[in-house]
Parts: sequence; C-alpha cells; structure tokens
Amino acid sequence: MRTPGPPAYKLLEISAAGTFGTVCVAQHLATGRLVALKILKQVHLHRPRVIARIRDEAAILSRIHHPGVARVDGLIEIDGRPVVAMEWIRGASLEALVAKHRQGVPPQIAIELIRRAAATLDHAWHARPPDGGPPMGIIHRDVKPSNMLLSVRGELKVVDFGIAHGHFEGREAQTLSMVLGARGYLAPERLDGHDDKPSCDVYSLGICLFELLTGRHVALSVHHGFHSEALKKHLARVKPVGLPDELVEQLRGVLADMCAYDEARRPSHAQLVERLGGLLDQAGLEPDLEAWSRAEVVPLFAARPRGEPTDHPSYADLAFIDRTARGVRPAPPDVDEEIARFLRRPDWPGRRDELELLLLENPHWTLAPFLALLPDQVKPWWRFWGSEGAEPEHLVAVLSVLERRPTAEARRRVLPLRRHPDARVAQAANAFLALG
Repeated sequence: MRTPGPPAYKLLEISAAGTFGTVCVAQHLATGRLVALKILKQVHLHRPRVIARIRDEAAILSRIHHPGVARVDGLIEIDGRPVVAMEWIRGASLEALVAKHRQGVPPQIAIELIRRAAATLDHAWHARPPDGGPPMGIIHRDVKPSNMLLSVRGELKVVDFGIAHGHFEGREAQTLSMVLGARGYLAPERLDGHDDKPSCDVYSLGICLFELLTGRHVALSVHHGFHSEALKKHLARVKPVGLPDELVEQLRGVLADMCAYDEARRPSHAQLVERLGGLLDQAGLEPDLEAWSRAEVVPLFAARPRGEPTDHPSYADLAFIDRTARGVRPAPPDVDEEIARFLRRPDWPGRRDELELLLLENPHWTLAPFLALLPDQVKPWWRFWGSEGAEPEHLVAVLSVLERRPTAEARRRVLPLRRHPDARVAQAANAFLALG
C-alpha cells in the first residue's frame, strides 16, 4: 500500500519558465483532472523572500473567489519544493492576441476585455477573508497583457499575483514597490517609491487598452513635463473602426483619465467598469467574447508548442513531480465521463464543434467513451443492427474520431462494422482499417 503523502501528478506539458518559477500542466492521478502547477525553481529554495511570495500568492488566490481569477487547489510541498496547484486556463494571453492583431482588435472586444479585468481587480480590492474581517485591499501590481488570459470559451482571467500586495492574516512578504512590476506598465508614482494604490493598476489597464486598440505598445514618459505631450500623441492614434466620432472622443477621454500622471484623476475600478460599459451601451455594441474566442483564441491554443515534458530544457528541475506518480494507478480522465454524457445526446453528430472544443481543452481524453458505442466483436455482428443499435450517423461520427488514435483495441472493435448494412458505416469502417 502506498504511504500517504503529497498528491501524485503526471507532467503533460511545460508551459512557461520564468525567472522564479515554471508553470506546467499535469494530471492529478487521484481525480483524473488536469491542473496547472506553478513550481518554484530549485535555485531559489535558499531565498526566503521568494518563497514568501509564492506562499502569499497561493494565500491570495485561495481567498479571492471570482470568475476572473484562476481557482487554486492550494499550496503543497513536494520534495521540499513549494508548488501551487491551480486551475489550468485553456487559452491565450492578451499579449499573444495583440501580436496577432497588429492593427488592434475590434474596439468592442478591447473595451469588454478591460472592463472585465477592471471588475476582477475591483473584486480583489474589496474581497474579504473567508472568515470575515476588513477588505484585504489586494493590488495586483503587475497588470500587463501577458498576465491576462482569454480562454477558448471567452472567459477573461487575470493571472500571476506573484507580486500582489494585500492585507490578510499570515501574509509573509514585504512590500518593495520600487523593484516590482514590468516597466512600461508601471504608473509613474510607482517609480517614485509611493505607496501602492488601486490607481496604479488602473494606469496599467490603460496602457493595456491602448495596446489592444492600436496593436502597439505605448511608452509614456515618467517625467511630469513630458508625460502629457506623449499621452496626447498616442491618443491621436486611437481611431477604432466602427465607433462614431463622438464615442471615439469619449473613449480617448477614458484613456486619458486612466493614464493620467496625477493618480487622483484616474477612475476607480468600479467607475472604470461603469464608463466602459456605458460606451458599449451608447454604441449599441454587444461584444460576444465566446464567439470571438472560438475564431481567434482556439487556433492559438491548438497551435501551442506541445513537446514531451522530458524533452524540455527545464525537465531536470521538474522530474521530482513525475516521481510522485510511481506506483500510482491513475483514475480515468475526468473528461471521459463528460464525453460520455455528450455522446448520449441524440443530436451530438450535429454538434461536432462542441465536441472538438471539449477534446481540445482536455488532451488527456481516451477512446473509452467512443468505443462504448461500438459493438463487441465477441457477439455475432448481425445482432447489433436494429432498433437498439447506434444510429449510422453516430457510428460514422465515432469512426472519424477514432482515426486520430487507431489503436489495436479500436481496430478490434471496428472490424464487425465492415459488414454493416448501412453503406456509409461500412465505408467509414473500411477507411479506418486501411489506416494500418
């Protein structure tokens, strides 16, 4: 019997390697669920301040319950290494979307993305600990396009609270405003060593909105005398297609306030949500992030690099995760039951786009739910055809999925279908078997 210890995981992807940590996709073997693991690099294990920050990030995320923030399972320790287990966001960063749209994304999409981000940060600022008490006053302090993800289903997530500041019981890290955050997105007062405020994040959101609307990074001077001149120049470049002139001027006004040198002029998160929502209402625009994500995010997510974890340069530092899986019998992938429920819908062959998205989001799916729809070879083939058998269009659709993974078991189950009375099924079965 395996001695109880930390959860067992199997590494599936190594997504990103930063200065302090590495983000991986792994399968939780006890539940079959895919999660993201944020793993502190071994070289930082002797740095208490860095360890304190990863602990604080886990504490913050576990206290914020909002759809715009990734869910956190908790902070665990494996082989003496702190690991944050959290929701895996299947999507693309706003940085990647800006790179794809050099002339800017549609204005209604850009406005809605920043409106949602502002709503998330407003919730973080006002969030209270689960056991009550005053608001935690969480400030992200590193708002930038790479730290906002849009999922394949159109959900915006603000991520990487690694240098966030807040007030909560058990907080470990000290605030060091001068050296934290990405230059180019920092409010001018951050560089002067002033205390962090929500207005700092509003400034960063303004720079992000500029990028989304124009496809260009905006560099504003940190010197008071030159800031207004640079801001005016960049505002003149904001010419989103599809907005009436009066609304373009209103949008420029919102941007001017968000990126104002004087922090007192900037709107609060709540005011920003209201103003951006008002712009969309006046323009009669209803941004459909779900549809836009299907068209723009899905291709980016599908094309992400997906080599074997063992081939990644960082694997040597992460192999200890795979060691937790030794001797552990994994549970069936959680997605298999979801696929099985989907396949019980009589109209599922006509909803293939939904199935494709489900499979794309869960690369650990198996053939089990699809094979369950096929006859078992040990019975005479003719007993399967009749009112209780699967519909021909269902069988043809199943066979098209099996072509992606032509295993020996799949071939065994498909063999009887060569003699199916429906020519479409027989043809699809023979095409599958011809794959070799």
